[in-house]
Amino acid sequence: MLAALLIAGRESVAADITVIGTVRDRNRGHVVLSAVIKLVDRSGTMIGSTSVNAQGQWQVTIPVTGIDAPGEVPKTFSLEQNYPNPFNPSTKIPFAVTTAGIVRVAVHNILGQLVDAREYDLRPGSYFIDWRTKGSAGALFYSIEMNGHRLTKKMIQLDGGNFGGLGGSIPAAATSSYRLSMPQLLDSCRVITSSLVYETDTMTVALVDSAMVNVLLESVHDRAFVIDLHNDVMEVITRTGYAYQLADRHTSDHTDIPRLRDGGVDAQVFSLWVSEKNYPKGTHFSTAMKFLDTLKAQAARNSEDLGFVVRSDSVDALARQKKIAGIFVVEGGHCIEDKLENLLAFYNAGVRIMTITWNNSTSWAVSAADSRTDVVGLSDFGKQVIRTMDSLGMIIDISHVGRKTVDDILATSKNPIVASHSGAYALRVHSRNLTDSQIRGIAQRGGVIGVVFYPPFLTSGTATLDHVLNHIDYIKSIGGIDCIALGSDFDGFSSAPPTGLKDVSQFPSITSALLQRGYSREDVRKILGENFMRVFRAVCK
Repeated sequence: MLAALLIAGRESVAADITVIGTVRDRNRGHVVLSAVIKLVDRSGTMIGSTSVNAQGQWQVTIPVTGIDAPGEVPKTFSLEQNYPNPFNPSTKIPFAVTTAGIVRVAVHNILGQLVDAREYDLRPGSYFIDWRTKGSAGALFYSIEMNGHRLTKKMIQLDGGNFGGLGGSIPAAATSSYRLSMPQLLDSCRVITSSLVYETDTMTVALVDSAMVNVLLESVHDRAFVIDLHNDVMEVITRTGYAYQLADRHTSDHTDIPRLRDGGVDAQVFSLWVSEKNYPKGTHFSTAMKFLDTLKAQAARNSEDLGFVVRSDSVDALARQKKIAGIFVVEGGHCIEDKLENLLAFYNAGVRIMTITWNNSTSWAVSAADSRTDVVGLSDFGKQVIRTMDSLGMIIDISHVGRKTVDDILATSKNPIVASHSGAYALRVHSRNLTDSQIRGIAQRGGVIGVVFYPPFLTSGTATLDHVLNHIDYIKSIGGIDCIALGSDFDGFSSAPPTGLKDVSQFPSITSALLQRGYSREDVRKILGENFMRVFRAVCK
């Protein structure tokens, strides 16, 4: 609700300026219903605020007083007598202020009940404020108050009615509430648009008779660098006889390029997992290499969208080209077939991460599923593997790995390590999840934990997005914010995914949920990708 003000004793021109606009998602085009708009002048004083309506539209009307000639500053704080026009339901209340500040104008009836009141942020000057009939006919008392001083006068309202009181309503798309702008000619203002899950946008708008402002907001998720530490789409490709194409949008399974785009994924770690049950001993290395070549061929067919990288600067280069960066992980040390030369061959082929074991133990490392998990760890050859990975610049992944083996890895490696797809043992007792001491060990080394989406690792019941966040919350409480990442395990499980996380397109849901839980934007960016990229840059130089 605004009142029109005129400077008395000088030539003045009053003109309302209406600013209207829309707010939409920059990348997806949909309306941003949660957006709040604030208008501020050059001094930073807010001159208007509102929110969008259901169509993503908003409107604010600013009453602006233009001063053509300067006048003298009043010598006294005063309120003049009002004389209503019996033929017009509107009148003016004149007053003067000697200092800058907030002036409150209020009107009460003869019973002392408040009829209307407004506040204005004014400079020294003489003013008129419009009064339009409101309430019953009879005596009214109008007052102004400023800096602890109050003046009151009486006027007679000849006829009753409801014509608006102090000023008129704003025909806005949503209710706007703010104090009146300073009585000076505004030629521009800043429009600040904000929303919980979007980055704040600020633009300067020229104020003419009317101004149209179309705001495109970028979401926190889209602005962030997003990487998923574990994806098993290669299993889907082999299951379909190599017919599954990443270029096509599928309605089953979890992963393809169009859905990765929808999910705002900037980088994806692709697993090369060779089942030791389905592939005979002696073929694990060659099969993993075949899988690697298959994914490289898919990337070659989709070079405008996907490329595989071995260094952080290559990730950055693809990000600038709006392409998805792929990173290879060999899931299970059995694929090197007890040969360091095979480890070197994987490295030369572009693999930059190796999960030390899958559920099956090797001759040199014990898995988490092994009954010896607490007592047997790395052999001497296993320690050679770890040291070789350190020297090559390969990231050590300890998801699936036994507890004693993890301890031995932390004692042997000099680099930060990762658990690419694991949860918190304290929340869900499962051999695949990490104990508090393991979480601390990874965090203290500067490593990261990709929180998994696989439902049985999250809860004994039906898994939801909230269960993923609960594991994030817990790991943060033990290891701190710098050790958390995301490791979905999409396409690595046949059970229903967590509610709200049906496939790779729904990674933005995690960002929104984290912000709603009170995580700062900085912390969300760390979880989405910055934490892992810190490790990748440190190891894969």
